[in-house]
Amino acid sequence: MIKIGRPYIEDAPSWYPYFFDLAEGDDLIEALEINKQQTINLIRSIPASAENHSYAEGKWTVKQVFIHLNDDERYYAYKAFCCTRRVNAILELPQGEDYNKDFNAQNRTLTDIADEFIIIRDATISLYKHMTDAMLDFKFDNTPVYTARSVGWMVVGHNVHHHNLLKERYGV
Repeated sequence: MIKIGRPYIEDAPSWYPYFFDLAEGDDLIEALEINKQQTINLIRSIPASAENHSYAEGKWTVKQVFIHLNDDERYYAYKAFCCTRRVNAILELPQGEDYNKDFNAQNRTLTDIADEFIIIRDATISLYKHMTDAMLDFKFDNTPVYTARSVGWMVVGHNVHHHNLLKERYGV
């Protein structure tokens, strides 16, 4: 199986390196697998009584944080897919209130969200397992700079970032 090494800083937007630094290891598939287990362990450690906890007024609940992780992983995986298939789809996440309005969290449980995370992460891993170096490092001209390789490492670092916030600000 192919080993997917660390990303190249020049193949990523300026805010990605922060997330790259949070991701450990030197093989993306292994990092995705380890992070998957860390995320499942974290979710399972949260009592049902804390699912709707928010550390401050107007901040996400614990459930909303994990829904956000699921949503963003779908987004990043599709972005990576577009790179590998050379489909120039300029995909930028909406910013501000519109993006964060309705997670439908009130009708979900952490168990349900965890089950969804496993399916999404397994799909991400499957996508990356079949990429060549040419697919991983392809860049479009005249678009924001990113590659499938950099996006994959972003997925891991983004999860670690939110794990840290959950521990520091939510007391999880």
